[in-house]
Amino acid sequence: MVKSCIFDNAGMLKERPGIPHYREDVVCFESGYDDRNYPADVAYFNRELYLIFILEGRSEILLNGEHIVMEAGTLLVHGANYLTDHLFSSKDIRFITLSISEAMLTNDSYLTQTAALLLSTLRQNRQYTLLLAEDEMQEMRSQLEVLMRLLDSDHKFLFRRLQAACNALLLDIADFLSRRTPIRRHLNPKEHVLQEFYALVTRHFREEHFVAFYARELAISEQYLSRIVRTGTGKTVNGIISELLLMEARTLLGNRSLAVSDVAVRLNFSDTSAFCKFFRRNAGETPLGFRKRLWREAAVPAVTDGKEE
Repeated sequence: MVKSCIFDNAGMLKERPGIPHYREDVVCFESGYDDRNYPADVAYFNRELYLIFILEGRSEILLNGEHIVMEAGTLLVHGANYLTDHLFSSKDIRFITLSISEAMLTNDSYLTQTAALLLSTLRQNRQYTLLLAEDEMQEMRSQLEVLMRLLDSDHKFLFRRLQAACNALLLDIADFLSRRTPIRRHLNPKEHVLQEFYALVTRHFREEHFVAFYARELAISEQYLSRIVRTGTGKTVNGIISELLLMEARTLLGNRSLAVSDVAVRLNFSDTSAFCKFFRRNAGETPLGFRKRLWREAAVPAVTDGKEE
């Protein structure tokens, strides 16, 4: 089974605490093939505004089921609630990652508006990537490098300075987009259904676990939806829902203040027993077993919640 995980700044900093960052609000760093944060066999669910700028090499991903190829000069930008599968990365790949939390975005009205404008424009054009011209590549790299240095500084007004830098960066990307004649990708009916399904499932998987809900929302039969998803992604609808639920469950179980029964409620299982059966079937261990192992690996004394596995 492909490993699945939640992508957010907190998790990334736990794995790589030395990368340039400001609290859990902004993370920006350069990586290569050997130290890339997402191995080729990992699927992840994104919780932040995410930007990746390819400096060298080539990578292929599935983003909400859509196949995307990225080469040198490609800029990938998308918001929260996207499911990504890494398919391939060349060994010469180098890239810069920028991740901005929702808290950072909503703290500043100008940054909120800029991010909304950029993401809305990309959505309208049905695109996630932008191939930059040579001068745009130089400008993008320069701004990202300035941001990385700023994150490692002791600037007295660092938070506001970071907001300004992120705002300027996103405005420049919006400017790059405005210089181009929009080329809207026309989706065939099946591609449209697949995109709409992903938009629904990444918003509603916590409370809606069954194919029937998504088919009803899309006004198609369960069989037709299942066939489109299987053909487009190689996965089943239930498999995608389970993948998202398992990622969220693992994240919630890492919170020591939540009992297993609390996690079951948050993920809308009928009872704790049903949640435990789901988790064991998909993770190969019980929720309490996972939690104890997680705390043990983090050198934190395991505290049980008194609930039966």
